Amino acid sequence: MELARSLTLIAHFLGLAMILGPFFIQMRARTNYAFGWVLTGATVQLLTGIALTGVAEMRLADDEMSLNYLKIGVKLVATLAIFVVALKARVRQRGVSPTGNQRALLPLLHVSGALALANVAIAVLW
Repeated sequence: MELARSLTLIAHFLGLAMILGPFFIQMRARTNYAFGWVLTGATVQLLTGIALTGVAEMRLADDEMSLNYLKIGVKLVATLAIFVVALKARVRQRGVSPTGNQRALLPLLHVSGALALANVAIAVLW
């Protein structure tokens, strides 16, 4: 069980890297935003977060120990928001020509990065 949790946690961190990496690298870019990576990272984060919650539920046999479902819910909503923003940006990006104004998509990259950073802060500080 511990191996499953560890492997899922590694995948969860890789999903986070797929969101934050493009955010930090392309924060000031003018074109060719990597929304495909952000969308993939959000999907990985969503699936592995659900899996981590399931693994944690299986590990807790003691009635006095329980998961913080409010925290899990807040993190789930933030991850869903990242997914929706990245999906919306990816669809818009496909509609814009390579020489077109992709700069209008930059706020969507900022929103997804800020939500990912907020998700990290929630995970660590709450």
